[in-house]
Amino acid sequence: MTRRNPRHRAGLVASCILLLNVLGLATLAAPKSGEKLASGEYPCAFEYKPEARADRVSVAGDFNNWSKDAHPLKRDADGGWRATVALSEGIHHYKFVVDGEKWVPDPKADASLNEGDNFGGVNSGVFAGPDGRKLPAAKANAVNAEAVNHDPADLRDRDVVSKNLLLLGMRAQANDAQRVVAHVRAVGKPWQDYPLAKTVSQYGFDRFGTLIQTDAQRLEYYFELFDGSSTLRYPAEDPGAARATGYSVGMEPKFETPDWAKHAVWYQIFPERFRNGDSANDPGDKDFEHLVKWTSNWWKAQPGEKPGDENFYKGVGNVWKRRYGGDVQGLIWSLPYLRELGVNAIYLNPMFEADSMHKYDASDYRHIDDNFGYKGDIAELTGETEDPATWKWSKTDTLFLKFVAEAHKQGFKVILDGVFNHVGRSHYAFQDVLKNGQNSKYADWFDVRDWTPPIKYISWDGGADPTSEGHLPVFKKDKKLGLVHGPREHIFAITKRWLAPDGDSSKGVDGWRLDVPGDIPHPFWVDWRRVVKGAKSDAYISGEIWTWAQPWLGGDQFDGVMNYRFTEPVQQFFVNQKNAIPPTDFGSKMMDLAYSYPYQVSLVQQNLFDSHDTDRFASMFVNPDLGFDTSNRIQDNNPKYNPAKPTALQWKKMQQAVRFQMAFVGGPMIYYGDEVGMWGPDDPSNRMPMIWRDLGVYEDPQVKFNGDVFDIYRRAIAARQQTPALRLGFYRTIVADDTTDVYGFERSLGDQHAYVILNRSGESRHVKVPVQTVNGASAYIDSLDPLSADLVAPASDDPSLRTKLKLKPDVKTFAAQDGTCTVEIGPYGVVLLTARPGAN
Repeated sequence: MTRRNPRHRAGLVASCILLLNVLGLATLAAPKSGEKLASGEYPCAFEYKPEARADRVSVAGDFNNWSKDAHPLKRDADGGWRATVALSEGIHHYKFVVDGEKWVPDPKADASLNEGDNFGGVNSGVFAGPDGRKLPAAKANAVNAEAVNHDPADLRDRDVVSKNLLLLGMRAQANDAQRVVAHVRAVGKPWQDYPLAKTVSQYGFDRFGTLIQTDAQRLEYYFELFDGSSTLRYPAEDPGAARATGYSVGMEPKFETPDWAKHAVWYQIFPERFRNGDSANDPGDKDFEHLVKWTSNWWKAQPGEKPGDENFYKGVGNVWKRRYGGDVQGLIWSLPYLRELGVNAIYLNPMFEADSMHKYDASDYRHIDDNFGYKGDIAELTGETEDPATWKWSKTDTLFLKFVAEAHKQGFKVILDGVFNHVGRSHYAFQDVLKNGQNSKYADWFDVRDWTPPIKYISWDGGADPTSEGHLPVFKKDKKLGLVHGPREHIFAITKRWLAPDGDSSKGVDGWRLDVPGDIPHPFWVDWRRVVKGAKSDAYISGEIWTWAQPWLGGDQFDGVMNYRFTEPVQQFFVNQKNAIPPTDFGSKMMDLAYSYPYQVSLVQQNLFDSHDTDRFASMFVNPDLGFDTSNRIQDNNPKYNPAKPTALQWKKMQQAVRFQMAFVGGPMIYYGDEVGMWGPDDPSNRMPMIWRDLGVYEDPQVKFNGDVFDIYRRAIAARQQTPALRLGFYRTIVADDTTDVYGFERSLGDQHAYVILNRSGESRHVKVPVQTVNGASAYIDSLDPLSADLVAPASDDPSLRTKLKLKPDVKTFAAQDGTCTVEIGPYGVVLLTARPGAN
């Protein structure tokens, strides 16, 4: 759940900057190149002078999740406003916010760095960091030593990803070093050479990197850079030293992300629309909800609804009142299906007691909503207070924990949606506030601006609400604690309750996805992470951050995010037509994405195409060239959005993107139903009921279980799970041909190499793939080709198994000659090359 913010569009971020006169309104002394704060960042000055008087001004941008409150400016005597913000390297986009309401681009900013905000305006841009574009041109046969840098404190340069994986990187002037090699050894052992691949080229620099797999506890290393006949050793060898100078690193990670999350294939479930397993708990007995047959036609008025298209979205709003009865029993029944698909990690949209069908308006975090289990069972509980010792388990809670136990038994991890910024009006604490006003024991939990009845309070869906009609009152914030004491301690207790029921972490969920966490100050999440990891050390934490998320992903808050930064370039490359980006740009964006975060973070990101907050991925192909998550809501911003079923060609293009998703760095995430061919515009039509094979014929003749799409997902998931390099390996572009529309990349892990080549054109292409011959391997196979391997369903007697690929005896092989392997790729096709087992 995310607010639709016209400023919610971000730019490029990395990790260290220079002090800049951002707006040209003052002269500032810049520190020497390389000088930085202890955090690895540099201070950056923002200045603004409003045309009219202002009471407050702040700067909101991609660096603070477009928060109006995170970075206030201070007023000077001359009427100008100033602040200094520590930023990370790259281009940042921002606006000034005047008096909390007026969003203003910076009139003094460098116009060449501006970007559209997708709503007819612009976001201002500022470049922060060492700027290699200002260096003299690189010379042939000479490496510019002044531009070369390896900073062991920078996780892009040295990152102990895990106890057996080390990422090494370094920087050189753009187009200067032709080749870079790391010489590495365990202490006292022979040196080994590891070529570094070029990962990112930007701001006048080339960055190089490699991933080293080792069993050693400590490694020594140094680098050599080559340009024609010239060689540069880095660090420079000290002629007077008794031994060669270099670096030493112990294989202890600065921070770790859960190991299981590095192998996760995620499946997002919207519970009310996934599976109805028990009709006894069906909703529909309230004025604002109406039970509808699961297989009914979504676009037609149903029995009991007011007819007419004008009443679908608006009028009486039929679609908003519909309920379908998805529940916990349905989740239990669906586990074998999810095993067949091949996924192993489940993200559940909110499950806690709430009035709405989406449950983002919690009325009680202590209990699972009774419409998901046993209706009315919460009312049977008595004596519960804020003291966790008084909390009891309802019958629905117990059923949910039964689901978690069964999911664990069948090899799944389960995470819950934590909506901790706001609650619903029916939340018991807020109801007490409405009843007792300032005398309520919860009076300091909420941000109440005026206690005169009807009280005026801050609501997430309405701002300062003078009519008390906001549906989502927010918890009160505290600069030092993040949240004020009452809700802070309550959420801590809730967190432990569901991670470790009755103190047993084996019975609890495996982590949290956090809704709009950027609205809560960082100190809360720092402390909350300690609570999470203390309750369950390998619990996973993911945040809903739509922009670059470096401030949350340094090891002290989240493990990963819902990776919308992955989604946008994917749409630009695979979906768009007139505005499609070429393979070279796509490769640059994906390399930047893979290495802009610590690699242990990149490996556990939730890489999604769509969600409950966007239109369906398949429908994006029917509506290309829109900005991501813009103009996709028929009812309020694009009546011309086409809700038609995708064509055969559009399905084919989508399937190509799916194969890419399953091979990229991080955890692929599937929004329920994408794998069976669901399509639809943004909310509410992205939340249609799941298509099930066993429910027979749907009233809409177009709605059918798409077995072809399903098998594409199964095959791509199985290939990922049977190829360790696709889950843990180093990522680098190996082919990017804008003329032929071909893009390819390698994932490598030790001696394992996987090569993925995509043909985005409508014609067949012959592609020479550069391959590394390891241990004599000379024959390669394409496991994505149905002619190469059969899909084998998981055995029913072992609930932990998933669908696998079994090679056919006569599998087609591709021979490697002179370091290349030539393959033919059909229109919109994908080839995944791996060494044939046992072939030398």
